[in-house]
Amino acid sequence: MPVPDKVYLSTPSDTSTSALGVTGEIREHIDATYGKQLYRMVKNASGGDIAANVAVVFASGSDVNCAVSGAAQPAAYIAGITQNIIPDGEYGWVCCAGSCKATSGSGLAANSLLSTIGAAGALEDTAVTGIEHCIVGVNPAVVGSATTFTVRLRNLM
Repeated sequence: MPVPDKVYLSTPSDTSTSALGVTGEIREHIDATYGKQLYRMVKNASGGDIAANVAVVFASGSDVNCAVSGAAQPAAYIAGITQNIIPDGEYGWVCCAGSCKATSGSGLAANSLLSTIGAAGALEDTAVTGIEHCIVGVNPAVVGSATTFTVRLRNLM
């Protein structure tokens, strides 16, 4: 029996104490605001709730366990951007491709290359020179101060 090439995700805000899909599975979601997005399932292994709109990284040696990104994490470590709170020990979905909402710790110039150079999962446009391997996306518009904003991800898959 053939396996369908796309699995659609209707509610990326779902969280659960049991796995919501197969480890490594990428699901497609069509968002009314952001259009086509791709999501991957992760498990919050951080010891506390993970906030919405922050970058999360895979724990060493895991394809599913995640925690909030620290400063200057290589893009290959980033699982995606949370779009809702993922409670401690629960599974949830993170956006890994397309546009989505993210958090900034400061103002951003339009069309800036963004990395996790800041802390606590925030994306920043400062000092990407020399850490180009940490670039996770671009912001299409000016961001005046620390806030949530739209990021265009560079396919964190």
